[in-house]
Amino acid sequence: MKKFLKLFFLITPVVISSLLISAHFLRYGHGFFMCIGLVPLIALFVRRPGAARIIQVILGLSTVSWIWTIYTLVSKRVALGAPYTKLIFILGGVAVFTFVSIFVFKTRTLRGFYKL
Repeated sequence: MKKFLKLFFLITPVVISSLLISAHFLRYGHGFFMCIGLVPLIALFVRRPGAARIIQVILGLSTVSWIWTIYTLVSKRVALGAPYTKLIFILGGVAVFTFVSIFVFKTRTLRGFYKL
């Protein structure tokens, strides 16, 4: 039971990051990318090293997508003269959270689970 709880808490950031990027793509009407964002949720159940690497790549690409979104939205707000500080902090926090989620696979528990 302890091992299950430990795994649950370790993969929670991956699940949250995956759901956030999928919701982001769904909001902008990008159904294909929304489905790609959900791949980590399925891959979490595959106990192979390749599955963990696929999750990490998707999370890395998601981080890049968040950074690009920050850039485009801030550019629009600057052009309109609208405030943008909160946007930078909120989406920047999401980008950092997504980036940090990549490193949960460095823990001993997940390395053993995915045979890394």
